[in-house]
Amino acid sequence: MQRTEAMILAETMDFTRKLSLSYFDRLKDKDLHNSFECGGIKLNSAFWVMAHLAVTENFLLLHATGGEMIRFSWAKLFGLGSTVPDKKDCPPIEEVLEKLNAIHERSMEHIRKLRDSDLDKPNPTFIKFKDAPDTLRMIIQHAIRHEGTHAGHLGWLCKLHSIKTI
Repeated sequence: MQRTEAMILAETMDFTRKLSLSYFDRLKDKDLHNSFECGGIKLNSAFWVMAHLAVTENFLLLHATGGEMIRFSWAKLFGLGSTVPDKKDCPPIEEVLEKLNAIHERSMEHIRKLRDSDLDKPNPTFIKFKDAPDTLRMIIQHAIRHEGTHAGHLGWLCKLHSIKTI
């Protein structure tokens, strides 16, 4: 079977997710809710990053591309523009990871099935990109970029916890 552009985009997203999970795996024995401060700015915790990745992949790779989203009660706590909730208001990390994995599996299955012509369809979200085509392709590319950015955040959190990353 010939690999389609959608298959390659899904493969790239999956490859990037593996980096996020690799860094998170190194952090799992630390206080996942620890929020370091740098220059007077509180950084997001590893817990927040993982919950946020579940929420945003659900939105970007399922909702925005016509897939079936997975519903869960804590999604609004970790969406775009949310403030970091108190630890007592957070779901257990096991639930976050279960949703993260279920959403990722469904997203990859859905994206792989898209045709090249589907990638040219208009972006149905409020997210707009400067000087870029407003298509599903761009939403998927943004999801990959978004994941990579937060993988980098997890890498910095490893360093701040004195965990070697290489």
